Amino acid sequence: MGQLILRGSAPHLNLGRPLGKRELDYVGVNVPFKCNYDCLKCCNGGERPHSSGKLDLEDAERFILKCKKLGARVVTMMGEGEPTLDENFRELAQFINRNGLVPYIFTNGSRIDEEFALFLYRNNAVLIINLDFFEEEKYDEYVRKPGAFQRLTDNIRNIRMLYRDKLYSYRGFRVTFLAINLVLNNENGGQIPKIKEFCGDDVLFVVNRPMGAGNAARFWSKYDKTQDIRIDSDVSYPLGTLAEGGQCSYLRNGIAASPDGRILACPYAFETSGSYGGIDDDIIVSQRRVLESVDLFYKEHGRARCILRHPDYKKFVQFLKKDWKN
Repeated sequence: MGQLILRGSAPHLNLGRPLGKRELDYVGVNVPFKCNYDCLKCCNGGERPHSSGKLDLEDAERFILKCKKLGARVVTMMGEGEPTLDENFRELAQFINRNGLVPYIFTNGSRIDEEFALFLYRNNAVLIINLDFFEEEKYDEYVRKPGAFQRLTDNIRNIRMLYRDKLYSYRGFRVTFLAINLVLNNENGGQIPKIKEFCGDDVLFVVNRPMGAGNAARFWSKYDKTQDIRIDSDVSYPLGTLAEGGQCSYLRNGIAASPDGRILACPYAFETSGSYGGIDDDIIVSQRRVLESVDLFYKEHGRARCILRHPDYKKFVQFLKKDWKN
């Protein structure tokens, strides 16, 4: 039985056409910030800026097709809030699937009841569902939503039953459409074996370290020891990288747009909006500008897997506004 990998992840894409062989592999489409949770670890909450405008559905679709012509294979919806709350979510997911691209959805899973799960299944959506605790009291405490754990675990069990026949073999690997993502905090390192067991042989288990922004920055005393937590080798690397410590392919091999159509350094780097043009500009030029700015910053401040996780991310934002020649 081959190793389990997630459809649309960097390791999966690299098995076919190697990453970087075309201009783009990923396109990130952020929908306006809206969420039904208020997670302590959320990098989007607090006083971080969010776009005030919103693209028409037609403009978002045009941007996606523009990126597809440049080689994009996966459309991520991850950057701001809970994407399934957006009024255009279903139309966008259908459009992505209809055009032969992978809908790649980061979600808290709370809204994916039986009907919604069937819609996602029929549109070949890849789901990355967050689960930081496998204990009801702790999970509800950290997402600040009573009853959330029971609702989520019920939803996951239903999703798994529905999605199980989507598992397939590819070049010696087993490919799944489902992943559980745990973001480390000071209390949940011991939860890793429980959640890994819960994932079984059909759901990929991924562990990420927190981003020190938004709510997480406000509650950093709950996350400040996560660098000391050891992650065993049998747990998947972050989905956007090919190896531990590798660079993020969502940034290196992709392009991302804010809800109002401005290009971002990455889907989570809202503060970079306005530095790289917009979706109507030359996408290749915008992507090269992203890479140039990040590499110039890394040259002086050291590299990181993720620009938002860089300890000097705020200096990067200042660099874009004051020092980098736009």
